[in-house]
Amino acid sequence: MATIEFTCVKCEGNFELDSSDLADGSESVECPHCAAKLSKSANEDFGQALADLVAQIAAISKKFTLTLELDTEDLDAVDEDDDDDEDDDDEVDEVDDDDDDDDDDDDDDDLVEDSDD
Repeated sequence: MATIEFTCVKCEGNFELDSSDLADGSESVECPHCAAKLSKSANEDFGQALADLVAQIAAISKKFTLTLELDTEDLDAVDEDDDDDEDDDDEVDEVDDDDDDDDDDDDDDDLVEDSDD
């Protein structure tokens, strides 16, 4: 598998880890310079994501070869877009819920109007 290059945000130290060690859980992300590290659950999630990615790459390798390069600076825009999408989904849910309530309220208004007449 591949070597992943990390730069610690805390101390700006650089280090490399083997992605297969991260995927199988035998290695965790920890800065050798300042000991900053991921939580256990973040390490497990990252390792599982790497394992899933490798499995998907293996599945397509009969038809395609690929080179993959990711930079977290490129992912910041994706994170902001995901946050916007989540907000949009919440708004849609709220609108749907309000529409249902409004229908019920309209029925109640009709009943009130009928009883006033």
